[in-house]
Amino acid sequence: MIGVATWHEGRCGSSVLGSLLNQHSQIQAANEIFSRYMPRRWGERPVPVMGEVLHQAVEETSKPILQIEIKSLRAQNRSLYPALTLDDWLSQLLAHGFRRQMILHRRNGLRRLVSHLMAQRSGVFVQAAAEPLLERPPLQVNTAAIREGAETHDLLHWLDLYASTHRQLVKALERWTALHGLLPPLQLVYEETLEADPQVAYRQLCAWLDLEVEPVTLLYRRINPEPLPQLIANWEEIRGLLEPTPHAWMLVA
Repeated sequence: MIGVATWHEGRCGSSVLGSLLNQHSQIQAANEIFSRYMPRRWGERPVPVMGEVLHQAVEETSKPILQIEIKSLRAQNRSLYPALTLDDWLSQLLAHGFRRQMILHRRNGLRRLVSHLMAQRSGVFVQAAAEPLLERPPLQVNTAAIREGAETHDLLHWLDLYASTHRQLVKALERWTALHGLLPPLQLVYEETLEADPQVAYRQLCAWLDLEVEPVTLLYRRINPEPLPQLIANWEEIRGLLEPTPHAWMLVA
């Protein structure tokens, strides 16, 4: 088995990509195998040790390549095992056959946040490609209290943390793979490989895995394609906060 661990922060096209990968005869996408143990789903029950979760995913795969997803923000999947460093995670992954690391990232943290908050409000996290776009009233963003898991930050701090966490992850995975003589991580950017045509990411991943590209069908559609001023009720407040900062580009992207 060839194991692929995909690190991402959520709301970045991972479900769309996973649905394409699962249609390939050689790839099984097991999605977020750790998210089921987050407190909002698992409650107060003891969380299985990481090795058990990985072993179960490997045992259940029926194809030569297994792709799993790990949500990478500090308050996400890594919070399940607070005593473990990122190197500990990578060592466990390697011990269970996950020799390939991939990073899926959405650069525009503001759009990612809006997508996250919209999904939380509606309960709709994916939408079939054939379905009409759901009507959604504009979102009131509480700029003083952005919640991610058990953490709460103001908007600017959250955007800083979002960007710095990604930079740290890239640096750590590049260092670790080089140290262990493995291929460097594949980096896919949502805005470049998934937003307009998810099959771009699918083809890049097939090439990285030395697989022939098999025909696949797009199963999901974008849920929030509108310009941000149409999605955010307090748009003028958001614009006023971001315009004097390095995050200003997110307002027009």
